[in-house]
Amino acid sequence: MEKLTTNDHYQVVKVEFPAGKIMPRHVATSDAFLIVESGSALLVYGSETYELNKGDNISIPTNEQHLLRPIEDFKGYIVLSRDGRIEYAQKN
Repeated sequence: MEKLTTNDHYQVVKVEFPAGKIMPRHVATSDAFLIVESGSALLVYGSETYELNKGDNISIPTNEQHLLRPIEDFKGYIVLSRDGRIEYAQKN
């Protein structure tokens, strides 16, 4: 992940994962918006699974645990509040 920009209200983070590399379970400490630039992935949270493809976007509520499983090499952008953080689930 790479933070691209921050202002008084929000930040934009670039995410890139090769096919098969999972972004482990995590939460965002603010509402987050994921915008898919290229590739495809499964977003799993709650009892729902969403297939995301180039051009798609989705809103993820604050503190909603989820994971991202790329199907194809994936590149996207996460927009969250200026002070928002991505926190990974604890391993047992």
